[in-house]
Amino acid sequence: MPDLPTRDELGRHLVTARIAGSVQTPVWDVLRKADLVAAGDPDHCFGLSGMHRYTQAEVLAEVPRQFGWTYTPGEPGDGPTWIEPGPLLDEIDRAADRLARAAAAGEHVLFATGHPTGMLGLYQQLAVAVREAGAKVSRPGDGLAFRFHEHRRRIIYTGWVAVLASGANLYHTHEAHPMELVLEQATEVDLVVGDHGWAGAAAERGIDVVAVADINDPALPMAKAEGRAGIVLGMDDNVRPSPSAYDPLAEYLLARILRQ
Repeated sequence: MPDLPTRDELGRHLVTARIAGSVQTPVWDVLRKADLVAAGDPDHCFGLSGMHRYTQAEVLAEVPRQFGWTYTPGEPGDGPTWIEPGPLLDEIDRAADRLARAAAAGEHVLFATGHPTGMLGLYQQLAVAVREAGAKVSRPGDGLAFRFHEHRRRIIYTGWVAVLASGANLYHTHEAHPMELVLEQATEVDLVVGDHGWAGAAAERGIDVVAVADINDPALPMAKAEGRAGIVLGMDDNVRPSPSAYDPLAEYLLARILRQ
């Protein structure tokens, strides 16, 4: 793939890498997470209030609108799910435009991830680019230590991206509490780029978000449907074995951001 992939080239890469197309998430997990969101489970609502008012069927009804896959009752629970690349590419273009506007206007932007194995490299590249293009990217709450489910945890920034950590360990987390602490320390935030509870906590406070959500993480897509989350990239957020699978996406976004 060339250094600056075209939209069509990026779409083919997303499917080949299983970031879109046939993804690794099985049907049973999508159903389970939809049920948990409808039940208001805190670990799956990502700090977004009011999710309990939906039924599982209503949550599942949003999946085809944002991911392009429809659950058929009776299909095998261990079967694959599908993320349509076309709508994802449309949302990627919207994200690029939003990040370019943030840079041009000198907006205050925060980057944070609960998926450091998958999203950290992508966010780091975006953070450097928008900062160099004029955005104010800061590190509020850097080093803040707190007790988290009987464990001591710390918010640290790797580059310009906030993560949950303990010592040298970076943690996967759905929790909104770390971002709530970060936002308490921030003087001004215009835009948050993130996922899981980091994005959910920002959207709950009315802060504009560019979020990433896997097909089994329906809370952020539901918030988008409500108008609380502006941009949600529906894609696999933890492709294995290589986080570099996201590099063509980063290259595409950087080209769009820096040319405007």
